[in-house]
Amino acid sequence: MSDEKSSGGSGGGGGFGWFILGGIVGLAVGAYIASGPGRGQVDSIRSKTIELSTSEPAQRAKQAAQRARVAVTDPGNPVGKAIQDGVAAAKRRREELEAAAARKIDATINGDDSKKGSNA
Repeated sequence: MSDEKSSGGSGGGGGFGWFILGGIVGLAVGAYIASGPGRGQVDSIRSKTIELSTSEPAQRAKQAAQRARVAVTDPGNPVGKAIQDGVAAAKRRREELEAAAARKIDATINGDDSKKGSNA
């Protein structure tokens, strides 16, 4: 029995050693890739991103987004008014549903209490 325990213990340590060795190899490969050919691709993507973010279509999209934000938040704008009306309607409906649920719960509790009282 002592042979089984000793062989089982050494197997666990060997597995951990392989895990550490794999981590070291992975670190080395990752460092090589980051400094090697992948570095040029990262730099190229970074420069294209900067170039595109300052282009005319990107600027027009930013301006359109700003106009949309103003339209949504302005209560005088038909879109903003519609959104505010929808939010108010949703709040009213939620209150109605919560009140109906509370009435059903009360009815159920009171109904159960009356049954218990009649059985006793």
